[in-house]
Amino acid sequence: MNTILAPVELPDLPPQITSRYITLSDRDGLNVHILEAFPDTSDRSSTPYHLILLLHGFPELAYSWRKVLVPIANAHQGYHVVAPDLRGFGRTTPLAGSGSASQVQYGDALSPYHILNIVDDICSLVRALGYSSVAMLVGHDFGSPLAGHCVVAYPELFASVVFMSAPFGGVGGPSLSQASSEGGDDKAKERPIASLGSDIATALAALQPPRKHYMAYFSTLSANADMLGQGGKALYDFLGGYFYMKSGHWDGNDTHPLPSAFSLSPNISELAIDLATLPEYYVMPLHESMPDIIARHVRMDARVTWPRADEVAGGVYAAEFGRTGFQGGLNYYRSTFSPPPPERVAQLRALAGRRVEVPAAFISGTRDWGVYQTPGAVRKMREVVCSAGGMQDEDFVLIEGAGHWVQQEAPEMVVRELVRFLGKVKAL
Repeated sequence: MNTILAPVELPDLPPQITSRYITLSDRDGLNVHILEAFPDTSDRSSTPYHLILLLHGFPELAYSWRKVLVPIANAHQGYHVVAPDLRGFGRTTPLAGSGSASQVQYGDALSPYHILNIVDDICSLVRALGYSSVAMLVGHDFGSPLAGHCVVAYPELFASVVFMSAPFGGVGGPSLSQASSEGGDDKAKERPIASLGSDIATALAALQPPRKHYMAYFSTLSANADMLGQGGKALYDFLGGYFYMKSGHWDGNDTHPLPSAFSLSPNISELAIDLATLPEYYVMPLHESMPDIIARHVRMDARVTWPRADEVAGGVYAAEFGRTGFQGGLNYYRSTFSPPPPERVAQLRALAGRRVEVPAAFISGTRDWGVYQTPGAVRKMREVVCSAGGMQDEDFVLIEGAGHWVQQEAPEMVVRELVRFLGKVKAL
């Protein structure tokens, strides 16, 4: 393990949180920036602390875990808690010895951002940190399916997993076969939108008014430039509106399961009609960009911006994404819409249909539409994907009043649930 470069100075971090870089020599010198916390004690015993790994989503960073790193580290007999900037985000760069690589471009190779390649990054990071196992792997937003792929592919490395905001629907096969728009498909409602391909895009575009799915938009050539805009205050304001609209503060987040979640065989047209009832940050007007949508809502409601308590954090997100762009993170979505790299096909076939074999929990907010955006996903996660180890009722937690950014909106409750789950797993 090689630790290089100066630590990153970030505001509003407790002194117990430190920043450093780790070079992963077996990942072509990927230079991973991490935030980490150890227990608040001078009694560092010779027995190493168990590792807990926290994986962020989009558009987020390791910094998104700043409110929970220390209290988790101080729980029980103490833990080593690590939150990395994932490949393509923040200060993590594929160029060893450089802390600020050039921005990822749309035309760059997509294979480094395939989810199984990111899984390999995570496993390499665990080894580089000096561990042979992880006590708990936690993934939020896109980090949730990433965590799921990790524990399915390498169950011997991860003792438990917590999915946050995005129910994990399992590992799909390598083909991008699409559900037929004629007749029913009893699996369609539980499949990731990307796997429904052009059929769902056509059905959404045929609605009045015509729509498109946000993941399809995130996969377009224009999305990065759209969201970067002119940078500076415009970027800060866009991110503030986006974070606000997906939080528990926004009036539009009156969440509930979509009707097709209860239908045995909705066809693609019925599914599209259901999806069109989601907020516009998930199912967008066909001819609008994400900043167009946010700006329109800001004009209607001046509250749609960073809450005062999050203004400093907003500055961090705006500065980091203004420096790196969004394309690295957007490539995670693009890869789900693209055929897998040829070298990953056999691995995907081997993993498809495997269940989560380790203890699993789910945490989100009662006002997070991410829980319900894929009809039937909660049932599939709890009854099919996690049925080997089981996901008990007490381990499916929706925190009252919180929205999508649950670990930032309700950190005390998130910590309480994570620590409770950790204690339960330790007792097994």
